[in-house]
This record gives sequence, structure tokens and C-alpha cells, in this order.
Amino acid sequence: MSLKEQLIKNKAQNLQNQFEVSTQQARLSYELGDEFDADIEVNYDYLYEPFIHEYADLQLKLDNGTSKNPAYDRQKVKEIIDSVEVIKNALENVMSNTEIWSTGVIMAGNQGGIDLMGTPSSRYKAINILGDFLKGIIRIVAVDDDINKLAWEIYTTDGEFVERMFLNKINKLSETQNMFVSIPDVRAQNIDFKKTSNEIFETQKLGDEQALTGGVTESYRKLDKNGDLDLITKPVRGNIVQDFYTIDKEAIGNSLQFNTEMKAISSGILSDNDGAIAFNNNILSKVTDHFLTPSLALMPNEQEKFKEDYKTWFLEKEVGKIFPFGEARQKEQEVKQEEKEEAVALDKQAQEEMV
Repeated sequence: MSLKEQLIKNKAQNLQNQFEVSTQQARLSYELGDEFDADIEVNYDYLYEPFIHEYADLQLKLDNGTSKNPAYDRQKVKEIIDSVEVIKNALENVMSNTEIWSTGVIMAGNQGGIDLMGTPSSRYKAINILGDFLKGIIRIVAVDDDINKLAWEIYTTDGEFVERMFLNKINKLSETQNMFVSIPDVRAQNIDFKKTSNEIFETQKLGDEQALTGGVTESYRKLDKNGDLDLITKPVRGNIVQDFYTIDKEAIGNSLQFNTEMKAISSGILSDNDGAIAFNNNILSKVTDHFLTPSLALMPNEQEKFKEDYKTWFLEKEVGKIFPFGEARQKEQEVKQEEKEEAVALDKQAQEEMV
């Protein structure tokens, strides 16, 4: 299976996960009279029961001086006490992630939203369960009976295993990033570039501000072979037609200002490796059909390709193809071909009669 096929399959799985969330939420208002189905709480008492006994035994030995290895026992006591803080921090970090999760889901697959292509489907479902958006079972375990290896094991309500998350890893990750990858949002930067590039993009005063019209200045409008404006006439309604000029994207792409600004914006995206891959796979690939492997650092040549692909995408998606020119007008009545032939025949007959 190609990388593209893998990413598309993963996206489909994430969309199916989200459909399960939507289905569950849609049923809520219709189930008010049904028997209450309480969530299964995480059983921390069960986790700590053996460690409480171990803690009491070690502390007693340390207090009465019977410990054979006081340094080791003091360290074990400290680890048991510190584990409570590990759980507390993990709960806070998960809560901070689930608070922004809903907004990311709304924009999923778009700028500012969750990376549907690269986010593992297990992580997508696990966060929905942790955030109580989807019913499931969360168990806390000490892997290998080691208090330093605390983990949440997440299951569906049917008991299907979803994902294991080590709490220390969650806390470490949360120092610099979220538990999921979001697609960078550069829409505001793109608009600012257009507004400040008034030698390329046409603007008009709207209230106290200059607004983009969607068109371009004369230098960036295509000309025909005679050097005149290359106009296309299209019907708009009834017998009303409108002329359109063609935007010269090649000329825009050769502009120094365009290349400078595009490099700045794309370089900003590349400052976040995971974000850049998410942007490429969810946004740029719709134009380039080029995909990058999530979780791998981008090589210098891949970064350069990303910058070039960003320019290609911008010209395709952020710049129009044609724009209205002049006022709409009534379509000129065309003389039908048979009427033309009839007129020619009558004229010829009149000439013959004169002779």
C-alpha cells in the first residue's frame, strides 16, 4: 500500500471515529428516559492497593532502623509519593488537550484543525474517550508492576483495546506540544500579503479599510496576441453576459515580492516539522498530489520542495483564474446562419434582376 493510500485510509478511519462521536451525541436528547448508563471511573484504589502496603512496610523499616538498604527503600518511598503528582499532572495535561480538541475537530482536515491524515486512528479515538466525547473504559496500570511506568489503557465499551498512554510521556510531551497534531493556520498571513501587495492585487476602499476585490492590477492581466486585454464573455443570466479578464498567474509567480513573501510564510510553517507535514498532506496535496510521512524529520530537499509546492498551491487556490471586467450587458442578437444565407441569396437575386 502506497503512502498516499495509507494516509487516505487513516483519514477515513478518523472520520468514522468522529461519526461514532456524532452518533452518540445525536442520541442524547432521545434517551432522557432510558436507564442511566454511568461512565466507568478509573479505579485508582485498585492500582495503589499493593503500593500502599509496600509503602507502609518500607516506611516502618526505615523508621525502626531495620531496613537492609535504606537508600534504596527511601527511593522507593519517594517514587510512590511522587507517582501521585505524576497522575495529577497527567490529568491536567489531558484536560488542557481535550479543551481545545473540540475546536480542532470542527476544523479537522483544514487549516487550524486536526491532522486527519497523520493522527493515528487509535489516538483520535483515545482522546475522544479521555475527553468523554465517546464512551469507553479507562484503566490505570503499573506496567511490570513498576510505579514509574504508570499508564492509561483505553478500551471501547466492547472491550476492544484502543491505546496505551504512559503518563510520564504525556507530561513530557505537554511541555512543548499537544497530544495531537494540528494543521498550521496561515490564512491571515495570506490575506495580509494580498492587502499589502497592491501592485499585484486590486483593492478598493470599503469603509475605513482597503478590501480585496479578488482581481489583479493591469500588469497581471493576460493579453492576447495583439497586445489587447484577453477577454472571455460568459452568460450570467438570461440574455445578460459579462466580460472577464484572465489573471496572469505566471507573471505573479515571477514577481519578486510574491516569491519573497511565499518563502517567509512557508518557512514559518516549516519551523514546526509535524505541522508542516500535516499542512502538506491535508492542504498542499490537494494540488500537488505529493505526500510526506508523518513523524519523520524533513530533509533539506524536502523542505525546499515544500516551499515550491506552497507557491504552486497558493497560485491555484488563493488566486482566481478570471475576474469580471466592465459592466454586464445584454447579449447581442446573433443572426442565425439560415437568415444570413437567405439575405445573401436575396441580394444576389436583386443584383441579377438589375442586370
